[in-house]
Amino acid sequence: MLQSLRSARELSLGEARAQAAELAETGLVGTLVEMEILAVHLRRRAIAVSVEPAA
Repeated sequence: MLQSLRSARELSLGEARAQAAELAETGLVGTLVEMEILAVHLRRRAIAVSVEPAA
């Protein structure tokens, strides 16, 4: 997951760890395009993801 976050969002290792924790707990928020791009990177690593509209 860290590699996917780092490559999709050009994050440092520390930033990727923080976002991975956020993703696991509450999910990430962003534009549909941003989230779909991130989802593609995660799916390439066989990580199951879904992109849903914010409530």
